[in-house]
Amino acid sequence: MGSAIWLFFGLAAAIGDAGSDAVTKRHLTHLSPYAMGLARLLFALPFLALVGLGLSRPALDPVFWWTVAAMVPLELTAMLMYMRALKVCHLSLCIPFLAFTPVFMILTGQVILGEGLNRWGLLGVVAIAGGSYILSMGSEWTGIWAPFKALARERGPGLMLGVALIYSFTAAMFKKAVLHSDPAFFGVFYPILLSGVMLGGYPLIRNPRGLTLRSIWGWGLLLGFFVALSILTVARGLTLAPAAYMISVKRLSLLFSVLLGGMWLQERPFLPRLLGVTLMCGGVIVIALKGALF
Repeated sequence: MGSAIWLFFGLAAAIGDAGSDAVTKRHLTHLSPYAMGLARLLFALPFLALVGLGLSRPALDPVFWWTVAAMVPLELTAMLMYMRALKVCHLSLCIPFLAFTPVFMILTGQVILGEGLNRWGLLGVVAIAGGSYILSMGSEWTGIWAPFKALARERGPGLMLGVALIYSFTAAMFKKAVLHSDPAFFGVFYPILLSGVMLGGYPLIRNPRGLTLRSIWGWGLLLGFFVALSILTVARGLTLAPAAYMISVKRLSLLFSVLLGGMWLQERPFLPRLLGVTLMCGGVIVIALKGALF
């Protein structure tokens, strides 16, 4: 794949995801899922606007507009499911299922983008997904199948598995839209578009709860920085590496979430955590050194 600078963008996106999820869980769960998702976008707008000031509009072809049109309803559905899962479920039960996004992308990346992975790349993707899953197990080790058993009794894990599946499509489509525009432009344009669509629909939802964000504006700005960081860096990184690789490294956010959430979450067992971290880091190294395209 040539230069591995895309790893920097993947790690930055992972930090952005972990930071935004931690702040959301801590300060936004009093809102409805719709308001939670909208708040994340609104707080990111000042940072995106600063980036957008220096941008010019690239030539946009029909492929770009058709891709965006297909992405928006999928993205909004995934966002609402994600926020709902954060509200109704413990992180230790629902977050592990996000690790399956890059696994699903082995197929969606091939279908949508025509990207093939070699055996080392496949091994790296599976290692990162497996490590993320193990690392995200609950504070009490109840077996590797515990989150799957939770599918039968909890709504959150099922929601998050659906999110992972949808993200496997939207991430590939995100890359297609970037390739037919410009990374910085799309990183600014797309969340602004989503914000506009959600603002337009907000008065129509049943029993909306007010966006009482003034009391958390300090945390909100931090949240907005993390959201903008994730969007902009993943947009750039997707132009430099296969989407499955980029999203695999982005899923290191689960590792960073453990570090950021240490003050709020109970300590996890040492051996499962060590195994999870080892698998994830090993997967990143394998992809960086051996994960060339066919």
